[in-house]
Amino acid sequence: MDARLFMDDPDWARAVPEMKSGGPRCGLPDHADCAPLDVDVLAAHLSPGGTLGTMPGYEARAGQIDVLKAVARAFNAREHLLIEAGTGVGKSLAYLLPSLHWAVLNNTPVVVSTATRNLQSQLMSSDIPRALRTLPEGTVCRVALLKGRSNYLCLKSLSELMQDGYFALSGPDREAFGRLVEWFATTDDGDLDRVDAESLRPRITCAGEDCGGRRCPYFAKCFVQKARDRAAHAHLVVANHALVLAEASGDGGGILPAYGRLVFDEAHNLESVATDFFSVEISRESFAQLLRRLERRRGRGGPVKGVLGVVTRHLERGALGSAACAERVRELVLKARVAAKFAAVEADAFFAVLEGLFNPAPGADAIRFRVTADGVRQHAVNGLFKDYNAVQWDEEIARRAAEAFEGKLAAVVDALAALAEEVSAAQGEGELPLFADVGALVAVVADAVRGYVLNAKFVLAASDPGHAFWIERTRGGKGAFRLMAAPLSVADRMRKCFMAVKDSVVFCSATLRVGDKFDYVKNRLGVDGRSRQLVAASPFDYFRQMTCVAADFLPDPAVEPDAYAAALAPFLADVFAVTKGRGLVLFTAYDMMRQVAAAAAPALADRGVELLVQGEGSTREAMVAALKGAEAAGRAVVLFGAQSFWEGVDVAGAALSCVVIARLPFPQVGEPIVAARSEQVDAAGGSSFRDYFIPEAVIKFRQGFGRLIRARSDRGAVVVADPRIAVKNYGALFRKSVAASVHVVRDPGELVARIGGFCA
Repeated sequence: MDARLFMDDPDWARAVPEMKSGGPRCGLPDHADCAPLDVDVLAAHLSPGGTLGTMPGYEARAGQIDVLKAVARAFNAREHLLIEAGTGVGKSLAYLLPSLHWAVLNNTPVVVSTATRNLQSQLMSSDIPRALRTLPEGTVCRVALLKGRSNYLCLKSLSELMQDGYFALSGPDREAFGRLVEWFATTDDGDLDRVDAESLRPRITCAGEDCGGRRCPYFAKCFVQKARDRAAHAHLVVANHALVLAEASGDGGGILPAYGRLVFDEAHNLESVATDFFSVEISRESFAQLLRRLERRRGRGGPVKGVLGVVTRHLERGALGSAACAERVRELVLKARVAAKFAAVEADAFFAVLEGLFNPAPGADAIRFRVTADGVRQHAVNGLFKDYNAVQWDEEIARRAAEAFEGKLAAVVDALAALAEEVSAAQGEGELPLFADVGALVAVVADAVRGYVLNAKFVLAASDPGHAFWIERTRGGKGAFRLMAAPLSVADRMRKCFMAVKDSVVFCSATLRVGDKFDYVKNRLGVDGRSRQLVAASPFDYFRQMTCVAADFLPDPAVEPDAYAAALAPFLADVFAVTKGRGLVLFTAYDMMRQVAAAAAPALADRGVELLVQGEGSTREAMVAALKGAEAAGRAVVLFGAQSFWEGVDVAGAALSCVVIARLPFPQVGEPIVAARSEQVDAAGGSSFRDYFIPEAVIKFRQGFGRLIRARSDRGAVVVADPRIAVKNYGALFRKSVAASVHVVRDPGELVARIGGFCA
């Protein structure tokens, strides 16, 4: 449909069906009341001649059946389970079969949690439909994918966007809107991840505080409500780690059904996700976001958003029949607005004082700080804590600024609490029969403001030994910074949220072990003694399908980073000349990646190889798509990527024939949480390098190594360009951690020739 005609159609939402709520829900029976799975019957579905064993493309995989049996037994025995399943095992299908069968057999939900949207898409489009074939014919099994509300189209927000007209959109936004209209005609779930309309997303989604709930004219068609309703009635719910953490910690608002069995896929980065989730941030931007939850307006004359905007709109529509009640609500809205303005003024003074935490090193990107048991504030730039002197920091001025800021926020809380009480009382009197969410909505924002006060106190106090505290500069212009508090360990919280209260939690990944043990991950995630482990080896023949070589002729990147970068660039040009592109280079730092890219690009171009660099105009998805389609398009393409490229990049076939690991991926020493965790290990009598840095690096190294071979027919080379893997004692830990032999080569010509011969 033409985008302009769509905008002009007064009944544009007619194709969206209304929500069909109700129906049966699953329960949460005691484990003693649950029927056990028949492990052998389940395994037969994946065996030759079984339900899935007769499908086209079937491959017998012993490791896959081992995973299935282990998950089924863990569910039966009410045990936790850690599974390391190598690439190609087919672990997703292996854990889905027992999950679906347990859920149906006992009419109880099972939750599968992932770290990436790509895996969610694979599960919903491929693996789950296949797994459902193993259920008896006629079996009712409800499956739901649940994401955060920012992933779903809001019909009311779309309506408001269209009120401005087609030509009010910029050129790129018109193109995005055209794609949105085409997608809208076919979507049944409103999932915005299925349409390329990223530039419009902030304007066509809805924050929780802006949601009109049952009073919204589109409530019956709401995609968020439909997703939550599907999840509430589902046997199997697919969600992401952050949402599962929010639900388990009490911040999820009850959007997941009560469940006893949980599968964490992509569990190798669960600690990182949990650390981010449990961290606290105080900044001008986070405070501005808080105020926007109260009230904000997009553009001149645009609709007022936020809880105060919601209440105001309903006042204007006469939702309150009592004039006296309406006047009281109107006065409280005004009181909250005024209190917020005073709080904003006080916030400027408060954050101006906090910026003084940078005074010991004004040019630093980050400075850790803490307050000792005797009340002395200290800072650390390069590891060692020193006292702030009187010139650098005045504790009394900071205390007064904090108290003034907290006092103004307390006035906001009081106004919102009174407003919530007044609206709730009006609802009780039947004044707002269709708007029963307003009082709760206002109360939620009041709690958020109250929580911000508590977080500000916690971060500034900086006395909790279980947290690292720091101030760091952020992207946002001159003077942009944030104060952070991050837990040194998430083990206790993970144990309380999951292991102690769930019947069975399964952790899956291709990389969970360090050496031949799961101990490191178990300790980091708080997995208790009620657990088992399984290793399912990859079915790939790495010795035949690939070669892995280490370059023992480049400078040490830790000792001579500039010399290393200068030598790496021409070496990469030679490598990718013989592979005809088809490559991925993994970096650990953006600065070095850009430095090497600037030096290598001309040499690569001279050899007919196109270089795509992360952060230089293309998204990761677009870069990976370019690599996949390069051969068909007559292009030779190489990707340079950092952090996010170490995992989740799945390019099967000849399109990716050479992966270069530029540096061993040790955690960045300058990151405050890394420094604090390493100090904690040392203080406990361990070795931070041996017990923290090496395990973290080995797990990430294995993830990078796994980017190359994705199928039995794949063939290629992994090049480790960091000579430390060959010359340092700890290099053996990295060499032994992967499934192929690592050959040390001391001559660059020999290495390039070896790669050329293997990748020809």
